[in-house]
Amino acid sequence: MPDARRKRGSRARARRRLAIIGIGAFVLVDLGLVALALNREPSGLAADAEPAATSTPRPVETESTPSPTATPTTAAEAVTPTRLLSVVDAGTAWRAQAASCTPGTVASPPVVEQTTSGGATWSATSVETGGSLAGLDRLQATDASSAFVVGPAGDDCAPAFAQTFSGGAEYRDYPERLAASWYVARTAPGTVHSPSGDRAAPCPTVVDLAVVSDAEAGVLCSDRTFFRTGDGATTWDAGTVVDGAVAVTAASGSYLVASTGAADCDGTAVVTPPTASGAAATTVGCAPASSETPGAIALSASAAAVWLWADDVVSVSTDGGVTW
Repeated sequence: MPDARRKRGSRARARRRLAIIGIGAFVLVDLGLVALALNREPSGLAADAEPAATSTPRPVETESTPSPTATPTTAAEAVTPTRLLSVVDAGTAWRAQAASCTPGTVASPPVVEQTTSGGATWSATSVETGGSLAGLDRLQATDASSAFVVGPAGDDCAPAFAQTFSGGAEYRDYPERLAASWYVARTAPGTVHSPSGDRAAPCPTVVDLAVVSDAEAGVLCSDRTFFRTGDGATTWDAGTVVDGAVAVTAASGSYLVASTGAADCDGTAVVTPPTASGAAATTVGCAPASSETPGAIALSASAAAVWLWADDVVSVSTDGGVTW
């Protein structure tokens, strides 16, 4: 029995030694794993971070911003002059403010002014006739005593003709002379009346008329195109554009156009319209007056003088518009 007990004690001690050795080995392995873990790059923050800036950048397509371009502006259209001017010579002229007519209403007679002092002073008279002229579409002077007007009259505002032979002291109706006259009614700007009768205008809106003879005349349209006719408005030429044109007149068989906005004219340029389409107008001179009010410039010429009326200023030229 003693030997058996010794054997059992010996086996127990051996098992304890083995257990201790196993525990020690486990501890050593665990310490090695901990050391390895401490030396490894943390997988969390490093893996989720943005790529380093040193990586090769990919080309980025950029959309070029176009350079701003000026927005094209449409020039304002020319309007029918609100005033009428008719020149006899360097000292004498007639003028008037154009008036409108409303059918069925009674209007005050138009007022026409005359000067014999080169525009220094003016005398005013009323166009009072039995035809009840209410407005003016055309004013044409012959001399210091005689001038005629065409305009709407009566309850229906139909065109009428009146004339004075007394310097404006008295006007009389001459309905038989209306048919032989040139005029463009403000209420029908697309029709030109000539001694040949009513004819279609070369544009929807005629703003000014210049008469050379019973057959020849020129019209300025709202788009600043100037047209000529040589057969009483039956046919028209192709037309030529005159930049800044606001009024037109005729003298000695030729035409002059008043033009605003010219870079080389601090006032109103006076030009001759081109005869060929696409050609430029020829500058004759520069009147020292102008106006920013639409319709407030009137131009008239005779064989002796050219006059320009802008706002309250009257300018006179005796050399065809070259100097003023």
